[in-house]
Amino acid sequence: MSMRCVPAGGVFFSKGVLRAMAVSGCLAMALQASEWRAKQELARAALEAQDYSKAAQLFHDSIPVASTEAERAAALVAYGISLNRAGRNREAKPVLEQALALDVERLPVSAALASAERGLGDYQSAEHVLVAATRDGSGSAARRAELMVNLADLFREEARWNEADAVLHQAADLADLPHESRVSILVERAELRRDMHEWQESVGDWAEVGRIAESEHSESLEEVYTGGLGETWMAFGETARAEPLLRRSLELLRKDPASPSSQIAMALALMANIYIRENKLALAGEALDEAISRDEICLGREHPQVALLLELRAAMLSRRGEADTARDALDRARSIMTAHFGAESTAVAGVDAALGDVEDQAHRPELAAAAYGRALTLLQKAGPAGMNYGEQLAKRYTAALKAAAHPGDAVKEGLTFAKLK
Repeated sequence: MSMRCVPAGGVFFSKGVLRAMAVSGCLAMALQASEWRAKQELARAALEAQDYSKAAQLFHDSIPVASTEAERAAALVAYGISLNRAGRNREAKPVLEQALALDVERLPVSAALASAERGLGDYQSAEHVLVAATRDGSGSAARRAELMVNLADLFREEARWNEADAVLHQAADLADLPHESRVSILVERAELRRDMHEWQESVGDWAEVGRIAESEHSESLEEVYTGGLGETWMAFGETARAEPLLRRSLELLRKDPASPSSQIAMALALMANIYIRENKLALAGEALDEAISRDEICLGREHPQVALLLELRAAMLSRRGEADTARDALDRARSIMTAHFGAESTAVAGVDAALGDVEDQAHRPELAAAAYGRALTLLQKAGPAGMNYGEQLAKRYTAALKAAAHPGDAVKEGLTFAKLK
């Protein structure tokens, strides 16, 4: 699972969306009421300022003063989407579910509902909403592409790479796609190829994103490019090439007041990973503390993204010789991943692999081999996608078995994994 993600399937109010809302029939009717008009104008101003909590309150306050069902539906949709953008997903979910039952444009509401479900860690419900929405042919190519990219990103985070790739191909084949949609598909494809260890293809895609960012003088796209390429070089083991890119990405995120806190947390986690590899453990600890705090506030303590950060914290603690505290962090991570994905998921395999690293660092090869073995078993059940992750893990497993004085088992397990690949 990648430590970086497109902002949690988020739904953004672009200027185009705001214009569409302003000229829609339901809002045009609503302008007949002065109280409604005043609240709508203030809410739109709050949206433009990206003060989503204020916008949500204003849209909420406009619901009881609506004079028609169309006015009420428009306010309800805007209220739910604003709650989602404010990170208040527990409140957003029932509002958006209610809105879907009304006579409204369904695709923006579905996108926001899927974002809320994913923010709450309910990936299965988010997938159900997105799949249904992508089959709705009533929306524009841009809206359908956005939903497909969000679905592909969800699949990618669950290591369902073949499904993610298929969805991205469907998105790219849509007719009349605007430039922004094609860039979004390109970014997600670069992320996917990195996760599949198709390094050259991923670097090539990121280079194209960088060229577009430079030609458009876009700092927001530059942040995506530097963060994505930096993470790719880090995953490939090129720490020296990754560090300046990741530093630039974090700098751009902190500079932009509109940056989601969860995205800053991801950038901090990437820097922490670099620090761990460079044995700058104090700096790694500071970055992880801030990242976990941010995600616990905006996503909740039991979100899978928090579990990924706990795995990284365990690696840092293990390097500091604090094996018991590292195991405690992984116990919490396992609980979170099991609750969301099941006890036999690839997410739980990741926790077992991290535990194997902790035990290996603590010079307990028997326990390391046991943890690695559990992880490999789960990855083998996941099929080809799991095998891609499992190649390096199998080498660590074999080394642990040899260190535990089980060389025969090491040879046997290595041959078994090779056959399964």
